[in-house]
Amino acid sequence: METTGHIPRHAARRVLIPADRGTRTAVSIVAAVAMIGAGAAIAGVASAQLAPVACRDLGAGCRSNLGTASLTGPPPTARVFASAADGFRGPSAVAAAGGRLWVTNVLGNSVTALSAASGAHQLTLRSAAYAFRGPNALAIGSGHIWVANVPANSVTEINAATGQHERTLSGHYGFSSPYALALSGRRLWVANAGGNSVTEINAATGARAAALSGGRYRFRDPQALAVSAGRLWVANAGGRSVTEINARTGAWIATLSSGYGLSHPAALAATSQDLWIASEAGNSVTELSTVTGALVRIMSGRRYGFDDPAALAVAGGHLWVASALGNSVSEIDAGTGALLHTMSAGFANPTGLAASGSDVWVTSLGSDSVTRLRAG
Repeated sequence: METTGHIPRHAARRVLIPADRGTRTAVSIVAAVAMIGAGAAIAGVASAQLAPVACRDLGAGCRSNLGTASLTGPPPTARVFASAADGFRGPSAVAAAGGRLWVTNVLGNSVTALSAASGAHQLTLRSAAYAFRGPNALAIGSGHIWVANVPANSVTEINAATGQHERTLSGHYGFSSPYALALSGRRLWVANAGGNSVTEINAATGARAAALSGGRYRFRDPQALAVSAGRLWVANAGGRSVTEINARTGAWIATLSSGYGLSHPAALAATSQDLWIASEAGNSVTELSTVTGALVRIMSGRRYGFDDPAALAVAGGHLWVASALGNSVSEIDAGTGALLHTMSAGFANPTGLAASGSDVWVTSLGSDSVTRLRAG
């Protein structure tokens, strides 16, 4: 399980000039989609080419309620957590596990834990022992939490049950702006946005297992990671591409670029069958098959209303998209790509998403708050 929150491209940080690179062409994409079946192929193309439609043009089925545009059913209810006791200061990444919600405070150099059931504050980790500095990504699994400290070029490991510091990884690991984390079994991966590389770590021992860079990987400002179906997926924000890697061996499989509509891809979410990619500069979300690499659909335009989509989460057949500049969160049917709701009340620069049961949690970097969305 992994989650990543980050300061979007419009904030004070470098942005590399993108350059198209790839090994799969548009022709191969069309062929792969055709194998799924004519009906599915037509549906995918139709979704990618939907004409822009404003809410006011959709008729009675589209309604506005408390800052929420809804196409079907009641929207989720929202509750905002922003008390002084929570200690939020620039909350960016968020992850849920073991009945707790963990939030990194990128401006406060701390990590906050809330009850995932009630949202009640449980603890805030901020002592010098943790060596937090600009903590901006989280990964949780097997009773441990890993926190990436971007400006410190380090990763802190914490006991998830007690909150106690276990180790801080730095130095010979070669981290360079560690911007994203992903965990699967005993393998922890760290995306080094500043070093154009990915570091693999043995999660049980903390030992460095491998460093992936150069050659066919074509990493360029890697800012997001996801693991699915034995594959590690790496979003190259500066390369307009996603790299597919064998998660067991670290071997390069493919670089997906042309034909996928990627423009500063900076967030990923995956199931065993599908991968979603948020393009911040393109205000779009691309869906592809993790099995074939084939394009399923590209969601964009006024119908979706994405504005700097900075975070993704998928759970229970729903895809959630946080638009950092649009101060909104969109709920989408993960199977069809249909927009269900767009919620814009109470968010200020939302940069992190995490699903826990029937709830979705959203961090708002601009208002030092966390919002719980619960199905209506």
